[in-house]
Amino acid sequence: MDETAQIIGQLRASAADQAYFSSSRVQNSLFDLYGVVGTDEAKRLVETWLTLTIQRDLFSGAELLELLDDLEGCLTSSIPG
Repeated sequence: MDETAQIIGQLRASAADQAYFSSSRVQNSLFDLYGVVGTDEAKRLVETWLTLTIQRDLFSGAELLELLDDLEGCLTSSIPG
């Protein structure tokens, strides 16, 4: 399993167990993801969410799952074939 999939899997498991996340926790996870995602589209999505962590205090588990769905969509669409 590559590092991106591992981080996404851990975040999905956390989002299933918790209703809300602090912005600092989301931000830390996003920095981890930013370092390993390979496409420009995925990096832009992570950058957008990083900006939100500065503006907000809490994120719901549902929001985090939505981000992960979008991110996986970016990563899947960049795979050739």
